[in-house]
Amino acid sequence: MMKKFLFLFSALFVLAACNSGNNDSNDSTTKSTATATTKSSTSHSTASSSSTSNQSSANSTTKTQASSTQTDSSHSDHAMSALDELKANYPNDRFPDPASFSGGKPVGIMASEEQGTLKVTYYAVAEETPFNDPALSGQTPIAQFQRHTFDSKETAQNEVGQTYDPNGQQVDLGHNITGYQSAGAGSVYLGWKEGNWSLTVRGNNLEQEDPVPLAKQTVDYLEGAFLPVPHDAGQITLRVSPGEFQTNTVVWQNNQTVYTIMNGDAMTSLKMAVSMAK
Repeated sequence: MMKKFLFLFSALFVLAACNSGNNDSNDSTTKSTATATTKSSTSHSTASSSSTSNQSSANSTTKTQASSTQTDSSHSDHAMSALDELKANYPNDRFPDPASFSGGKPVGIMASEEQGTLKVTYYAVAEETPFNDPALSGQTPIAQFQRHTFDSKETAQNEVGQTYDPNGQQVDLGHNITGYQSAGAGSVYLGWKEGNWSLTVRGNNLEQEDPVPLAKQTVDYLEGAFLPVPHDAGQITLRVSPGEFQTNTVVWQNNQTVYTIMNGDAMTSLKMAVSMAK
């Protein structure tokens, strides 16, 4: 009886030991699986985070590049010509149209204002040139526009310097306009009036220059083209032969302000003035 009891007790002990071993093994397997799952999840999360970070960086770079491109494009779209910049700097002034004297070629422009006098000087250039480009200062101007402001209308009118002498030899200039021709100091002068404008054509006697053809051409041109209206005086002085940019002048008053246009060619100076009346 004692032997059977010992044998049964031994069998139960061995069975308990086996079950304990299996449980430990299952626990180990469960922990191992959980650890592997955790590592896999962490690895996936890290990869996902890295991917998101890379995508965010790529998106940021793309946005930066797009912004840079847009800025450059915007700058290019707003690039101003010399004429546009002149108008932007002096928004309350009118200027001659460069097309009236440039022959469709580029024109360089420099401007300065001192003590109530604005001077805008134009230059012939081979390509579009920035406004007030220092490189222009050493070149010869082809035209100039000036605006002078004085203390009174009387002073402004005197500065116009109207010249008209109806006592010379009468010359029919056409369109019911009579000119008066006189001579002196090696020059011959032919003058007439149109409204508040006085006009004078000057020729060189030594060169036997005849002022009549240019005077008639001027009258013909002004029949179909309109000059600015002087308030109260205007003076046009033209030379038969072309010269430097100061050779021909168109000067007129508007209250206390006097405007002056200069060009080396007589008809071109008229066209510049007409462009300001439009």
